[in-house]
Amino acid sequence: MKHLRLFLFVALLGVFVVSCNNETQKDKPGNTHISGTLPQGKGKVVQVQRMQGRQPVVVDKDSLTGDHFVLGFDIDKPEILYINIQGSRQYLPVLVSPGQALEMELNAQNIRESKIEKGDKNAMAFAGFMKKLDEYSQASKDLENRYREAIKKNDQDAVKQIQQDYEKQQQQRVQDMFSLAEKNKDNLTGGIILQMITYEQEYDPKRAKNIYDQLAPEVQKSTYAQDALNKIQRDLTTAIGQKAPDFEAPDPNGKPIHMSDILKKSKVLVIDFWASWCRPCRRENPYVVEIYKKYHDKGLNILSVSLDRPGAKDKWLKAIKDDGLNWYHVSNLKFWQDPVARQYGIQSIPATLILDANGVIRAKNLRREKLEAKIKELIDEANKK
Repeated sequence: MKHLRLFLFVALLGVFVVSCNNETQKDKPGNTHISGTLPQGKGKVVQVQRMQGRQPVVVDKDSLTGDHFVLGFDIDKPEILYINIQGSRQYLPVLVSPGQALEMELNAQNIRESKIEKGDKNAMAFAGFMKKLDEYSQASKDLENRYREAIKKNDQDAVKQIQQDYEKQQQQRVQDMFSLAEKNKDNLTGGIILQMITYEQEYDPKRAKNIYDQLAPEVQKSTYAQDALNKIQRDLTTAIGQKAPDFEAPDPNGKPIHMSDILKKSKVLVIDFWASWCRPCRRENPYVVEIYKKYHDKGLNILSVSLDRPGAKDKWLKAIKDDGLNWYHVSNLKFWQDPVARQYGIQSIPATLILDANGVIRAKNLRREKLEAKIKELIDEANKK
């Protein structure tokens, strides 16, 4: 997950430069360089990669004859690349800029423990943020281990407590990331963190927009900050307190369904984004079914928007039947390209919006007891009018 210019390797007419330990280092072409040491690295291959889609592509590599490596390549804008020791599945994300260079000492046992010794302010700030991400990751793993042990012992009280701890941990992580973005508003890491924040299910788009406005002009122009801004502007239209935008999508029979038509019949409307292939969604369905049975006659309606894949209509319909989801359903069968999901800025599922009788978004992504409590509150509110 997760930039003091270092010395340049000068080659004059093919002449090699000798390092302080008398190892010969090859001059590498390119406007950007990464160099350093890998203790006991003789015979290993250090490489730098970029992600194209979900596939790593090697940008440059160096076969070590000693402990030192040099990587050189051309880039035309700041970019997150990944250092890797060939044969290992571990990667070290680094932020590099055109004309800049990094010096580092790699840790073969755990590459995420490597030390970046020199780099520009962007690289160093990004390295610090990666350390924080590793801390978050370790804390999540600790909770996962506790959860598995509790499941193994069938300790339901512990399971419930761990689930609550996990929710608190994730909420705190988002708040910490907001603070880190504010502290890095003068360097590119601020834009990168802001982009990551906007892909969280529960974040405050108003606060995110305020941070974007404080970023240094050159950071605002970066692809990271621009991507964040696009997401923020979309999410502001579906923020809590906003009126949910209307949409139309086909039901299982191909008949177009308008959200606004369902809303007219409702004291509370839950818009539920899910898919038959989504295991967390399917695990939540039994709880939603019970809530629906309890409150449907009192004014609750649910409109489920499925992100099932093209050609997977049978799987969608089977999941509806198997899970007993006896409410309104629509799907364009376009997976993550579903126009309703894109309209609402949905990046992960399950995702829910709870609308009051006026179509105002009153809550998002509530589960189980919290979902039921909000539905009851809004029904009681509607009955008083």
